[in-house]
Amino acid sequence: MSKNKEQKRKAQLATRTKNESFRFQVEYMRKQKGIDIMGMEQNLSAELDAICQNCLTDALLDLAKIVEGIHKELGFEQEADKCSLNGTLVPFILGITTTQPDNTTYYPNIFMEQLPLQMTIAYDNEIRNQAVNWMKANGYEISSYLGQPLLKLKNVRIVIRRVLKT
Repeated sequence: MSKNKEQKRKAQLATRTKNESFRFQVEYMRKQKGIDIMGMEQNLSAELDAICQNCLTDALLDLAKIVEGIHKELGFEQEADKCSLNGTLVPFILGITTTQPDNTTYYPNIFMEQLPLQMTIAYDNEIRNQAVNWMKANGYEISSYLGQPLLKLKNVRIVIRRVLKT
């Protein structure tokens, strides 16, 4: 009985440590980038609470690594206006989205939706498959959803859409 309690306690402590580390990383990156969220501190705190409560910390950090890696190694930018995370603070701070939300464009409660959380990101038609191949080569699990690549992360499913430019 005590061994089972000890294992549960260790798991709780590990989760708490991971969540505190994530909060620190977000705050550190915000200060490092000089992002001003005046008047939206409460929104950031609520967003962080929802992310930690739904165990989405690893998925968001992985997505930030993916977006940054594709940008650094391939030179590709995602189509900023097509990302389903637009209007949220934490993805903006982590570099997943490029548009800083304000009081009028802020989208609350996106991280409280049903798990696994469904998201979309988009790349130009010419480069999307190269970005997906980069994800595969770097060990991320890719499957298909309605004929489009689907990136599977813990508690998150990300559809990688194609954008046709005219």
